[in-house]
Amino acid sequence: MVFLLRAWQGDVETQADVWNDLCRSMGQARARACLQAFEQMLGLLVKHGWQTLTVLPRDTDGVSADEAAIARFVMAATEQKREAALAQAGFLVSPAALLPLVCAASRFGLPLLCEDCRARVRSEVVRPRLN
Repeated sequence: MVFLLRAWQGDVETQADVWNDLCRSMGQARARACLQAFEQMLGLLVKHGWQTLTVLPRDTDGVSADEAAIARFVMAATEQKREAALAQAGFLVSPAALLPLVCAASRFGLPLLCEDCRARVRSEVVRPRLN
């Protein structure tokens, strides 16, 4: 999540690299839907946000408070913890954007979470356990 936030602040080449990586891992249709939801989420944060978000440069160690808050919010929305996601969204955007932001975050986070789970399962299948 933080990597994507930082990549979207960068140049077009960085965004193309992210696009290619997502297409390779989850297919073009899912990657397109994921990035469309991500861009919708960013648009809502910009238009309805209480403040300008602090997104650090790509190669910075650690995360800003805003990056951490958005990551927690996206995870809550993805895991269908609706009340928690709505509460966290209240600190990010005005009330008019609460529900659209939660919906966009869940549509963005779910493909990433599914792909992460698949990658972990694949790595467990490939690596034999050493007992």
